[in-house]
Amino acid sequence: MRNTATQEIFNYWNGLRGSRPAPLRSEIDPSALRRFLPHLFIVNATLPANPTFALAGTRICELFDRELRGLDYASMWLGTEDETPTTILNHVLFYERPALLDIRLSHGEDDYAHDLLLMPMRSQGYRSDRVLGALVPRHSQLPFTALPIRGLAFEGWGFVKPDGTRPTVSADSHVSTAMPATFFRRLVGQKFTQPGR
Repeated sequence: MRNTATQEIFNYWNGLRGSRPAPLRSEIDPSALRRFLPHLFIVNATLPANPTFALAGTRICELFDRELRGLDYASMWLGTEDETPTTILNHVLFYERPALLDIRLSHGEDDYAHDLLLMPMRSQGYRSDRVLGALVPRHSQLPFTALPIRGLAFEGWGFVKPDGTRPTVSADSHVSTAMPATFFRRLVGQKFTQPGR
């Protein structure tokens, strides 16, 4: 990871989960992430087609000049017809693997690169249905004179390995929106039968 703040947040999540795929939501200690709180958010993804913000830090709300709690996760992205950001979030939940997205915020002729880290969490202990996220500027923050922003521009992403490294998938690469049937079985907690059986 190119950002030390992003690395610290990932290391906290990674240490908390131990040998498990993901930690419990109740295990997250805000005091341990105190200096990063303005950049953190939690997404409730009980309904994979409509993940919503459960909470968002002050800096993130400043970027959009509004409270994000209860709003659709997709609402903060440019190009609302593109389902890629929501699909990546659902991949994070299904595979229970953290992902790092390359994000760009633009103002005039200046671009401000940001990291968007997505980390799965479990609320009941048997499946991930929450995402702990961090939106961290890679170099310098967007100036207040450039606020509010219209949305986040997606550039690339990749799953993060336990050592913090990440292979990159470009924004032009296809991200399948088809999720395995087992994903939905886990969400509803019941077995599906195939037609004709």
